[in-house]
Amino acid sequence: MPDIGKDIVKNIDAIDMVLGTLAKPMIERIVAPVVGNGTVMSGGLKILGAFALANYGGNNRIGKAAAIGAAMDGSEDLVLGLGSKVGLSGAETTSAGVF
Repeated sequence: MPDIGKDIVKNIDAIDMVLGTLAKPMIERIVAPVVGNGTVMSGGLKILGAFALANYGGNNRIGKAAAIGAAMDGSEDLVLGLGSKVGLSGAETTSAGVF
């Protein structure tokens, strides 16, 4: 059983990070209608999806970019969801998107 606390995506370079950043809004638009957006639950589900993509999506640029994008979006959702739970208003973000 893999350890979630260790490296989820291995061997990331600058190109992978840029591609992951570009993939984040696309991942968000695809999965938000299904799992929601900006909640703790959606963040957890997206991070689990990122873990699955990293392990089963292939060790190539596209698989890594999708996993990074999903992890970034899931992390953002966790922060926003937890922020709203503790009364930090104004934590919303607006994203015009890349495309």
